[in-house]
Amino acid sequence: LVSLSDARFDLAVAESGLWRPYDFIYKVHPGVYFLDAYAPEKIPVLFVHGINGSPAQFDFLIDRLDRERFQPWVYSYPSGAQLDASADLLQQTVAKLQSRYQFKRFIVVAHSMGGLISRAFIQRYSGTARAEAPLLVTISTPWGGHAAAQMGIKYAPAVVDVWRDMAPGSAFLSGLFASKLPDGTTHHLIFTFGRNSTSFGISDDETVSVATQLYAAAQTEATHVYGVDDTHTGVLRNDSV
Repeated sequence: LVSLSDARFDLAVAESGLWRPYDFIYKVHPGVYFLDAYAPEKIPVLFVHGINGSPAQFDFLIDRLDRERFQPWVYSYPSGAQLDASADLLQQTVAKLQSRYQFKRFIVVAHSMGGLISRAFIQRYSGTARAEAPLLVTISTPWGGHAAAQMGIKYAPAVVDVWRDMAPGSAFLSGLFASKLPDGTTHHLIFTFGRNSTSFGISDDETVSVATQLYAAAQTEATHVYGVDDTHTGVLRNDSV
C-alpha cells in the first residue's frame, strides 16, 4: 500500500530499471502495489507503465478514476528486463492476488511498451484465470516494435535485453499475435499523433510512429480505435483520454 509520490516511483529509479534491471529487482522490488486498502466491492484497475516509465506517470488518470467503483493498482517493474519475464511476473502476481482476495474481474490500462506486456499477461492469465479481464485499454503502444531498438542492438556498446524484444520482427512480437485475446476481453486502442511534418497532416508522437501504433494485427483485433493529438507522454495528461 503506497502513494504515487513514493520514492520507488521516481523517474530516476525508473531509469535505473532500464539500464540496471537486476539492481532494480534487488533494491526496489517489482510487483503490484495498491494505492488504497483493498475493497471487495470495487473493481481493480491495473496500470502498467512503459519503457523507462513509472507508475507515477498515471497520476492524472488515476486522479480522475471513479474511486467509488474502482480501485487503482500499479505494476512496477524494471523496463530493461525481457518482456516475457515481466509478463510472467505480472501473471504470477495477479494469480496470487486473486487467490487471496477472490475478485471476479479487473481492468488493465497500459501505456507504450506496457501494452505489449499487458497483452502477453492477459494471454497467459486467461489459461488459468479465476477472474475475467473484460477491458484492456492501451495508449501509444508500439505493436510493431521500434526501429530504435534494432539500432541499439546493432550499434550500442552494450545491449539492453528489452531491445531484442522491441526490435521489429522479434520472436516476442511475433508470438504476441500468434493467438487472440481471450473471449470476453475487449481492446480499446488509443494512438497518438502530431500535426507538423507530413503532407497527410499526421506525424509521429515524438517517440513512437503512428505506423507501429496502428500495426495491422492489433488494429484489426481492437474493438475501438481512438486517435489523440498529443505527445507520447503528454497523452497521459490529456482530458480526452
